[in-house]
Amino acid sequence: MSIDYARMNRVGPKQKAALTRAIKTKDPEKIVAVCKAAVQEWNEIGAWRDDWHRWQIALSDVGIYTDLRDL
Repeated sequence: MSIDYARMNRVGPKQKAALTRAIKTKDPEKIVAVCKAAVQEWNEIGAWRDDWHRWQIALSDVGIYTDLRDL
């Protein structure tokens, strides 16, 4: 499986913006939904972002102590 770098570059900023918006709502359900969507897309692309830990921290900050891979 090869990595789709063009797709990662295209969706990366959108994912980061979606995470920022979800964090600002402080709604755990929205944060989980954004994280799930990001993980699914990363898996389809064939690689995770270098800053994947931001999504993990967002989950932890709202009291959800689940590994991103388990979403």
